Amino acid sequence: MKKIMLFSLLALFFTAAFTNDAMAQKKGKKKSSKTDEYFDESGFANKLWYGGNFILNVTGGNNESQFSIGLTPMVGYKLLGEYLSTGPRAGLVFNSFRVRFGNTVYKGSATSYTLGWFARVKPLPEVLPNIFAHFEYEHENVGIPVDLNSSGGIDIERFGFNNQYIGLGYNSTAGGLWGYEIMGLYNVNLPDDSAASPVSFRFGLTYKF
Repeated sequence: MKKIMLFSLLALFFTAAFTNDAMAQKKGKKKSSKTDEYFDESGFANKLWYGGNFILNVTGGNNESQFSIGLTPMVGYKLLGEYLSTGPRAGLVFNSFRVRFGNTVYKGSATSYTLGWFARVKPLPEVLPNIFAHFEYEHENVGIPVDLNSSGGIDIERFGFNNQYIGLGYNSTAGGLWGYEIMGLYNVNLPDDSAASPVSFRFGLTYKF
């Protein structure tokens, strides 16, 4: 009787151990499959690409000068393979102003930011893999000098603009990982009373575009 009970207990122990091991393997396999699905060629992560434009600009004339430096990162998601991708784009720019009036030099600075959403189309990726069309809606909040003050500074006021860009670009990636790009864009929503040019150029780097 004792032998039967001992045998039964051993059988129960090994059955429980085998069942637990099988469930652990099944759970681990399921988790692994989700991870593999995320990173494989058809997964979400593999459809993402990354990029950013660098801003470095110095302008001057008529006793006025401006220095600007900034970065505008973006993330794209390939909706239709190489044909269509879309995603968010943000930017942060630091601007420094100098104005000479008489014998006094006035100084001021302001930080500007942008938030937008873009879409890119490669109309002929098999024939022209480096050429793409760029469409973008952007909200821009910018600090603009409006007056000089008695303490030697420049008064800054903030303004908001809703920009809509269309244009063409060239990207060197063409199936590789890292690449550089250049774009020429036209702002179709520039206010009539704005002194800014509707044409702009962007230079930057991309990864997996």
